[in-house]
Amino acid sequence: MGILGPGSLADCHLHFEGSLPAEFLGQLARRAGHRFARPEAFREAREAAKDSRSFLDLYREVCGLLRTPEDYGGAARAIARQLTSAGLAYFEVYVSPEIMERFGVDAKACLAEIAGGLAAVEAEGGARGRILLDAVRQWGEGAAERVLDLHEATRLPAVIGFGLGGDENSRPAAEFAGVYARARDLGLRTSVHAGEWAGPESVAEALDVLRPDRIDHGIAAASDPALLARLAGEGTVLWIAPTSNVATGAVARWADHPLQRLLDSGVAVALAADDPLLFETTTAGEYRAAAGRLGVSEDQLQHMAEHAWRGAFCSAEVRQEGLGRVAATRGPWAQPPDAS
Repeated sequence: MGILGPGSLADCHLHFEGSLPAEFLGQLARRAGHRFARPEAFREAREAAKDSRSFLDLYREVCGLLRTPEDYGGAARAIARQLTSAGLAYFEVYVSPEIMERFGVDAKACLAEIAGGLAAVEAEGGARGRILLDAVRQWGEGAAERVLDLHEATRLPAVIGFGLGGDENSRPAAEFAGVYARARDLGLRTSVHAGEWAGPESVAEALDVLRPDRIDHGIAAASDPALLARLAGEGTVLWIAPTSNVATGAVARWADHPLQRLLDSGVAVALAADDPLLFETTTAGEYRAAAGRLGVSEDQLQHMAEHAWRGAFCSAEVRQEGLGRVAATRGPWAQPPDAS
């Protein structure tokens, strides 16, 4: 089982509601009398989603099933246990307080429940999970500032980072420059979704004005040689989710995915599941898909597993432990690309 075995993988590009186990989603749906109480209904909805808008709509529908802070705590435990069973030793998950508030749930209480749920699974010997606060780009600077207000008022140790997701084309990165400066002042590491739906200029702007520690997606950089050289030279880790990219139409088909071009250009890439529930994948499945569908070499797969730990916002001690586990393992990678 090698690198894909228990305790060697890290994934720092996951979204909370999109990481719910299907069984937990079913429990929430049955309680609410929602159509997703039927597993086939969710499967049909997932298969019908073909672009970013339809997947965002599906994500919103899933979010609406979490009704109380206790729901979020139970979800955190279920997510952490599932990720542990899928081979992760460490993960960072995006949590969007403004989504909670818009559904009428107290974000402060939800964050505390999530932190407690992650800690409980870690205490059981499960994967170590940490929280990334997520601002929704299309809701603007004010909403992003409220996310940081919440962090400043709570200062939960489990919260280690801040990022910007949502509709990449809705607002320019420059609008959030002050927000990112404040996040750094508050001691948070930073990331940003860029170069998924917009072009390489979106990645360059994010690097210039937000100065993030890492980039989520960033695949558009593959079309800009100067940007590729910059990313490689600066060692910026791109957290790439190939299955997500193909499912949402960000990349038309597997054969068009630029992962190999990024790797050949010396860019530091780590693989991520993004939304395992929505895309029916796992982190290990992304490595298998990279090998089986995209022809990525074993050495490059190994390097991506290492970059995952180097790009994590964990302590130096945790990072070295993870890198040690990766160094002690190899493949095998020659498995069906849809294996998990």
